[in-house]
Amino acid sequence: MRFENVDVIDTLRKIMQHNTEHYQSDFEYDIARLQKAAEDSHNSRNFLWMSRGFGTWCFEERDVYIRNTHAFNTWDYYNHSSENVKAFAVEIEALQDKAVVGHVFELDYKTHIEDVRKNCFNAQSVEAVFKHPDSNNGYIRRFDIDEYNTNWYSIGQRYGEIETLRYEVGDEQRLQDVLCKARQVRILNTTAGSLEEYIAAMVKERFHSYGYTRDDMVFTTPGDVFEALEHKVPVYMLSKDNIREPVTSTDEISYHIFHKGIFGMAPEDKRLLEYLLALPENRAELFNWTELNQIYTLAIAAGQSGDLDKTAFKTLEAIVYKLDRVLPAPLEPAENVRERDEEQEV
Repeated sequence: MRFENVDVIDTLRKIMQHNTEHYQSDFEYDIARLQKAAEDSHNSRNFLWMSRGFGTWCFEERDVYIRNTHAFNTWDYYNHSSENVKAFAVEIEALQDKAVVGHVFELDYKTHIEDVRKNCFNAQSVEAVFKHPDSNNGYIRRFDIDEYNTNWYSIGQRYGEIETLRYEVGDEQRLQDVLCKARQVRILNTTAGSLEEYIAAMVKERFHSYGYTRDDMVFTTPGDVFEALEHKVPVYMLSKDNIREPVTSTDEISYHIFHKGIFGMAPEDKRLLEYLLALPENRAELFNWTELNQIYTLAIAAGQSGDLDKTAFKTLEAIVYKLDRVLPAPLEPAENVRERDEEQEV
């Protein structure tokens, strides 16, 4: 599947949030790299990105096809991993209103590794750009690959901090031909699709492979589980045979993580948690505090009237439940609010 003309960072973030359980902060490095590439047309605009259980990786596609580079070794490393690896190719098109716009292609990770192993190149030399204390441009030094690999530490001590590193191959045109063919293949092997449908299918497949086949839960990371417990939002430990148990303590969370268990939340509770965790400036303000108090008061009064059917009563319960968790302090009982309003009128 591929996602065309999308906000690349937003797309990758959503995938990461539903697949990477630990070290989601890795993604901040990926954001910086992709934004830098989009801001400068001279930078590479083709990347390979990976989400796995314990973090993310983002590399220039060219570097992955050069043998024994950090990018090559890391991309190859997870071939036999059980970390639920999801791999993607990213093609940046432009920077629009501070958004990195481009295309994201899903890759068959194991097939892609085989292609990299078959078509990779040996590095002949390294071009290093060192930070210059009196310039924004830095200064360039070129080293034979064996010299750099043997003396990289002393090179750093002599010339200072490396700003960028570019590996040179013997036949750059052949390498570019390999990369061009890889891009053509992924276009032919993928179809345009919906990110929401992709994520839903990804989560469903993961839950089903674990033995939880009911479609009433959404993926929840251990970090969010701890947050949900602190904010008193329901969250569950999921087990085989569709068993779900409410989380009641941090010890239960740790035990479930140790035994490689998975967690889930009802979709509406996950949205509530996301609201509670969002920075104030990023929250969608549906009501101000005065309006929230008024809604709460009306809901309580309507519930006490006894004229509600079962569906309406459940709706009111949900409203009160959410407001109890969103408002920073306990709300005043309806009777007290009404009495105070009457005194103000007098």
